[in-house]
Amino acid sequence: MKKITTLILATLLVVSWVSAQQVFTYNFENNLSETSGSGPDLTILGEQGVFETAVLNEISQQTKTVYRFAKNSGLQFNNAAAGNFIGTDYTIEIYFVFDELSSWKRVVDWKNRKTDWGAYVFNGKLNFYNILYSQEAPVLPGEFTYYVITRTAGTQQVLIYTDAEVKIDFVDNGNHALVDEDGVLNFFHDDLIVPNEASAGAVAMIRLYSYPLSQAQVTQNWEGLGSQVFGISKQIEKLPVFVYPNPAETVFVADLSAFEPGKGAIIRLYDVNGKQVYQTTATGGTRVEIGTGIVPAGIYLLHISQDMKIAASRVVVR
Repeated sequence: MKKITTLILATLLVVSWVSAQQVFTYNFENNLSETSGSGPDLTILGEQGVFETAVLNEISQQTKTVYRFAKNSGLQFNNAAAGNFIGTDYTIEIYFVFDELSSWKRVVDWKNRKTDWGAYVFNGKLNFYNILYSQEAPVLPGEFTYYVITRTAGTQQVLIYTDAEVKIDFVDNGNHALVDEDGVLNFFHDDLIVPNEASAGAVAMIRLYSYPLSQAQVTQNWEGLGSQVFGISKQIEKLPVFVYPNPAETVFVADLSAFEPGKGAIIRLYDVNGKQVYQTTATGGTRVEIGTGIVPAGIYLLHISQDMKIAASRVVVR
């Protein structure tokens, strides 16, 4: 009986964990509905937008229906109706474009337009007002941007990525990146205190996770952006990679013979927490030596990508 009870308890814990790891996806195929039907529909803020066909340059010039919003208009996710889906742990993943980027342009608002605190693009730079600006300006007017925000409850760490690279990193001691008592999450629609802090634009995808993605997961999603945006599994080809010696003491070799010769490949190394600790480029069809002095002893994930081809292998460093 004890064994049966333990098994039932373990099963319930697994089911509970899986149900807690939820994802809501909005693909804007001529509607504002969540694709699985589990999440609430998005609602319109400001002027009603239109659905139109856009060319997605990041995804091989493919075309897709997107939702185009007017200046200082946007969309709202009813977090209260979703059972407080966005809690203290979460990820917000957006693929969107702004038409113009002078000054601040609101991306995400957690406080229902009552304060200026929140995520912006400032003259192309990322900004979480009033805490931190990115050093670079990776966002360009008229070009779609892959934009991700994660928050981890245990550390209160907020990370904001563009194109899978961390541009903003801070500790949210003031809970500025938490949904307040109004229970809504707003996109692209700014408060009315200071004018012109919004831009017209379009959005091709919004995906909400009830947990924070690791950097490795964000990178994988970025490399499979076509699959993310179009909601289907396609394009990515998984290749083998041989790594030796493994475990490694001073150096290990990654054999890229399965990748296209003469064409560049990106090599990334992630630690057990999913944080990228090393990156370099190499040529397909070659063998690459990587010295272990770049990282402390431990277990790592080696990830190699070339166009829509990827390979991964565990590496032990002694």
